[in-house]
Amino acid sequence: MNKKLLYITIGIVAIFIGGCTSTKTTNISVLATTDLHGILPYELSDYVKNEKKKDKNVTLVDAGDFFDLGFGASDDMNRYFDKRRENRNIEKYIEAPITKEMKDIGYDAVVLGNHEFVSNNKFYLDNLISDFEKQKIDVLSANAYKNNGDNYTKPYVIKEINTPQGTVKLGILGLTIKEVGEGDVELKDLPNYKQELYMTDLVEDAKKWVKVMKEKDKADIIVAVAHTGEKPKKPRHPGNRIQDLATQVDDIDAIVAGHNHVQIKQHDYKNKAGEKVIVTEPGKHGECISKINFNIEKLKMDGMLLISPVK
Repeated sequence: MNKKLLYITIGIVAIFIGGCTSTKTTNISVLATTDLHGILPYELSDYVKNEKKKDKNVTLVDAGDFFDLGFGASDDMNRYFDKRRENRNIEKYIEAPITKEMKDIGYDAVVLGNHEFVSNNKFYLDNLISDFEKQKIDVLSANAYKNNGDNYTKPYVIKEINTPQGTVKLGILGLTIKEVGEGDVELKDLPNYKQELYMTDLVEDAKKWVKVMKEKDKADIIVAVAHTGEKPKKPRHPGNRIQDLATQVDDIDAIVAGHNHVQIKQHDYKNKAGEKVIVTEPGKHGECISKINFNIEKLKMDGMLLISPVK
C-alpha cells in the first residue's frame, strides 16, 4: 500500500439564530476507501487501528468494488473463487472470507459497487450481503431495488455517536452507479439477475432518502458514499453522477466518490442552497484513505441544545 493518505477537514458553517450561544466543540471523523478489488493491505489495517485507538468514534466506510480476486487478494479469497468455479453448475453457499477480513480492519459500512453485481448472481450476492450482516457491517445501496419495488439493501444507516457535548447522529447514505455492466449495461439487463433487481437514478433517490434522514431520523451530518465517478466521460460512463449529486441535492455535507480509480483529495461544490459540499475519492486498491473531519459545535438556544457541524 502506498502510505500516502488523503486528509480532509470539512464542515458546514453554522447559521446562528438570535438567542444562540456557542458552547464547546467536538470532532467526528469518517475514514473512507473505495475500489479495493479484494486488496486489503496491512498498512490500511494498521492505520485504521491506530486511528480508532485515538478515537473510538471513528467511522470506516467503503464506496464499493471491494469484492474481487487476483493479484493482491488474500489466499482465502482466491480459494473462495476456486470453490465457486468447482461448483459452477450448482448454487452452493460458500462463506465469503472478505467479510471477516473487513470486519477485522474495522469497517462499519460498505456500499455495493458495479463489481459486486457483475462478479455474482443474485444467489451469491444475497449470501455475500448476509455474511456482511453476520459481521455487523451494514451493506448499503439506496437506489437498488427488487422487482417488487422494495429496497434490495438498506438505503442508509444512522450511527449515533456519543460525545462529551452530546449525541451526534451521523448518516451514511449508500448509492450505486446505474450502469453496472460493461458497455454501460443496466442492472435490469444483466442476464445473471434474470430481471430480479433493477437500479434507479441515484440523484433522484438521494433527494428522497436525504429528506427521510433529515426529517425522520434527525441526522446531524450526512455523508453520501457513492460508487460513481465525478463527471460523465461520454460516450463511456454516462452514469458518473457525483457532480450532479453535489449540486442538486441539499443537506449532503460530504461525498465519497468511487468507480473511476482516481485520487481526489478535495473538490468543492455548492448545492442549491448555496452550501459547500466537499467531494473526495481515495483512489484504488487501498493506495489511499480519505479522512473527513467534522468539527461539531454545540449551540444553546432558549434552553434547547442544538448540534451543528462547523468549520
